[in-house]
Amino acid sequence: MNGGLFVFSKKYCRKYKLRLSIGFLLILISNILTLFPIPYIGKSINVISYIFSDLSNFISLKKDICIYVSIILIVPIIGGFVKYHMRQCIITTSRMIEFDIKNEIFSHYQKLSSSFYKKNSTGDLMNRLTEDVSFIRQCIGPGFMYFLNLIILFFMVLMQMLRINKVLTFYVVLPIPILFIFIYYISIFIAKKSKKVQKFQSIICSFIQETFSGIYIIKLFVSESFFQEKHKKIISQYKKKNIELAKIDTILSSLIIFFIGICYSLILFFGGKKYFEGEIKEIGNIAEFFTYVNILFFPFIILGWVISISERAKVSLIRISEFLKIKPEILNTNLVKTRIFGKVEFKNVSFFYCPQRSLYNRKQYVQNYTLSKISFTLMKGKTLILTGETGSGKTTIGRLISRLYDPKQGEILVDNLSLKDHNLYNFRKNIGYVPQESFLFSDSIYNNIAIGSIKKITPCKVYNAARIAMIENDILNFKNRYETIIGERGITLSGGQKQRICIARAIIKNPKILIFDDSFSAIDQKTRREIIRYLKKELKYSTIIIITHDISYISDFDLFIVLKNGKISKIENHNIFS
Repeated sequence: MNGGLFVFSKKYCRKYKLRLSIGFLLILISNILTLFPIPYIGKSINVISYIFSDLSNFISLKKDICIYVSIILIVPIIGGFVKYHMRQCIITTSRMIEFDIKNEIFSHYQKLSSSFYKKNSTGDLMNRLTEDVSFIRQCIGPGFMYFLNLIILFFMVLMQMLRINKVLTFYVVLPIPILFIFIYYISIFIAKKSKKVQKFQSIICSFIQETFSGIYIIKLFVSESFFQEKHKKIISQYKKKNIELAKIDTILSSLIIFFIGICYSLILFFGGKKYFEGEIKEIGNIAEFFTYVNILFFPFIILGWVISISERAKVSLIRISEFLKIKPEILNTNLVKTRIFGKVEFKNVSFFYCPQRSLYNRKQYVQNYTLSKISFTLMKGKTLILTGETGSGKTTIGRLISRLYDPKQGEILVDNLSLKDHNLYNFRKNIGYVPQESFLFSDSIYNNIAIGSIKKITPCKVYNAARIAMIENDILNFKNRYETIIGERGITLSGGQKQRICIARAIIKNPKILIFDDSFSAIDQKTRREIIRYLKKELKYSTIIIITHDISYISDFDLFIVLKNGKISKIENHNIFS
């Protein structure tokens, strides 16, 4: 079993130490009950041999036979009852530990910065949270249970064998160390193959997730056959890796069966020899030896699975630990909640997402700035129009204000206090952000609008937000109205409907800073003007930032900025269209 895994699981096991202690106690009791009837099997065979050799003793030995048979039949039933509760106790606890690990990983995922999700595929993250945690659970639960059961049972059997005949025990146990040497070296190969298999699981998960998300594009471009072939290729490679792993698992299981068979042969040869030489007096002792080895048969067979799952769990632990060691780039350094009014100020702010390899020297990285020396001041309750060409850095400014990223150079102030010094969670509660991509969850329209505030928001506020976002009439035309379940990413809605639900979701909190990142592109001109008019009326004390490349529908604002190549090319502090 893997030591690193025990170190990792120690904090979880402490939480359930009582349940695990009971489980381990039941393993001991279970093994005692398993071994208890075996001497009576030997005695029964001895009694039967006495009966055949001397029929006159049949009456006197009949009582002994009945007692022995009763023990042989009743004790295993009790043992089965104990084993059932042993498995329930340990395996159920492993499920509880799995629950805790998944929650910790999911919580950690949520704390990580946006840059982390740019570097890692969704499928890989899902695979580590599901398959990898499952392997760890199997190792901590049934894996450890079977391993501990084998160790305890082996030493208890060894003591019983030594009681009967020490020399015969030596011959029977002789192949076991050789078997363990084989297991050690085979486990190294299992670890290597497991790593490759689990890597392919992440690749498959990412591919399928990406394919299903873009299924409309695939259909529109009649690319089904291309993606089918691509899927076959990936699955074929995965199958090949799995077969290679299965072959090693089969070799391990076959070796265990082979060595168990050798033990049987040794009992038969040396036990029979000692019986005929008179060193072993009773034939029942030979039967006991066979029964003891037979009892070890299943635990040794399952040992192959334990080794395999342990190596897979070791790989999974490495994969999970890689992510758990990653520290969030955006940290909450202030626990004090300060009131947010909405003044936003940029002071020589520069930003780049990721260093890129130089075209001339692949070993060097260059910093391509998305924004360069941006400075402006937006007073509370005012409206900023941010426009410019595609790729000029408009969206990045919205993300920086929301503190999804921190600037590489310069400083962002909110209400004359550095954004980094604000309480992160309190600040985000005071921001309403409508991103370019209208992301909706596969839930009811009501829950999508009230997301993050379901327990605090009244239905009236949800209805009012929908009215301001000009989506109320559309919702009321649906069969289930606000309880209508929308498909993944709002697949059952039009582009304009999705954008307006996202707008309603942003304004329901009555935020002090409201950011629209090209959020009106799928909405007609008349509805755009109506929404902005309602916003100005209902949220007149909120700071509004509208990021757009189309300014034709905007007629009332306080600050106008044009970006070009990450720099401010034009800035106006008044309504230039009035």
